[in-house]
Formats: sequence, C-alpha cells, structure tokens
Amino acid sequence: MNPFLRALGAAAFLLAAPAALAQGPSPRPPNALLYETYAYSGSLNGQATTVFAPAISGSIALSDRLSLNAAWLFAYAPSRSGGPTAFQAGNPSVGLGGVLSDDGTLKVRTGGNLVLPFTLITDPDDFGSALLRRAATLRGNSGFSLVNPGLLGLTPWVDATLKTGRFRFGVDGRIPMSAQLSEKRGQRVDAVFQFSGTAAMDVTSHVLLGSTFQAIYLATAVEGADPTFLALIPHARFYGSAGFVEARLVMNLDAPLGFAFSDNGLWAAALALGTTF
Repeated sequence: MNPFLRALGAAAFLLAAPAALAQGPSPRPPNALLYETYAYSGSLNGQATTVFAPAISGSIALSDRLSLNAAWLFAYAPSRSGGPTAFQAGNPSVGLGGVLSDDGTLKVRTGGNLVLPFTLITDPDDFGSALLRRAATLRGNSGFSLVNPGLLGLTPWVDATLKTGRFRFGVDGRIPMSAQLSEKRGQRVDAVFQFSGTAAMDVTSHVLLGSTFQAIYLATAVEGADPTFLALIPHARFYGSAGFVEARLVMNLDAPLGFAFSDNGLWAAALALGTTF
C-alpha cells in the first residue's frame, strides 16, 4: 500500500516538478502508474450531456522480463439540462506481460489480459451501458474490452517499439474476445481486432511529440452495422523529474461515429499523468 500511495503522491507532484531535474525519455521502467481522463461534450441517448472517462492503469515488475498489469476504466456524466447525474464503473483488467527481446533499439513485448465481469449490466440500452460505450469511444475505441458489461474477456496482445536517434516508431496489436454471461443477451463470443501505429520524435530531452493511427474491426458486428472504426490521436508528452504529463486529441475519422469536426462527428480531449516507483 505504501508504494501505491507514494506513486499517487509523485503523480500529483509532477506538474510542480522542476524541469531542470527532468530526465530524458527512456524505456518503460519496471514499475509504472498512469492516470488519464478523457472529456467529451455532446449528446448521449438523444440528450445533451458531458462525459468524463477517467482510467487508472499500472505495471509491477515480477522479474527482469515479466510484469503484472492492471487497468480500470470509469465513466461519469454530471447533471445537465435537468438530466440525471450518472456514474458507471467498467470492468477491471489484469494480466501478464513479457519482453521477448530488447537490444536497446528494438523492443518486442507480448502478453494477455483477463477482463473481470464486475459490471453486470444486462440491458445494452441501459443509460449506464451507453455511458460506458461512450467512455470507450473517447479512448479511441481502445477500451472495448474494459467497458463491455456482463462479459468475461480475454485480450492477447503484442507490441514493438523501435528507437533510432530522436525518432520512435511503434506498433500495437490486440484481439479482445468477450464471452456473453447474460441469458438475456444470448450466449455468444464477440471478437475485435485492434491495431495501432505510432510515430514520435524527441523534440528536446523533455518534450516528445507524436501521433497514433488506430484501426478497430468488429469481427462479430451485427448485420447492417459498420464494423470498422478509425481514429487519429496526436499527442504531446512533457517529462519532469517525477514522471510525465501527456495531452491527447482523439479524432474519429469514419462512420458510424463520423468525422471528428463535422456536425455529428466525435472528438475528445485527454490528459494523462504518469509516474514510476
């Protein structure tokens, strides 16, 4: 518990950390803690609303190459235009990750996460369920396996990062698979293919600028529904002595969510704080 509290304190101290003490970008440390919040203002179930999607994730080293990972996503919509205030917790995810190879330039990792069905919403049209779906959308659809209610999910993943000079390139692939646990929603398995590619540059030892292109394909989408989701996510990361702060802009590119800045399009702003311990 004490290391966890120290990590939270370090994250809160991050913005006040003197830049002169900052260290340059480095490979992911053995232990890490990340807090992020996405915000969106628009419509939900035909009503104007504001949605916030906070999430917390962490990684603890079990050995030089093996780590234990966990993540939990939430959704909150404050009262607006006479509507109710809503809060919904998603399903936590736990899993193991391992480093396959790391020569200082190219790093390859793989692992798997198990999504625990703590949130059992049986009605897909329930307001809380809709709130969670919007929270996943805010994260560029990457939170699919964290927010689908009433599901037991397994997500194998693999990623690779290449560093050359001041440039970084990364790819990430995931296959969230979820088994229905509710008789009302039927007995079936949903599968999603998620792929993303990232390019970034170390502008200085304290500033990293980059952008991520993310593609989602719903292998088991219902007939007539668009199974593809595309998003572009530019981001800027600023390093301090206790960790980093990162700003992101999630811009959806296609139907059914629409182009980000069209009348019915969806976009979201995000702020993340990360620290190590």
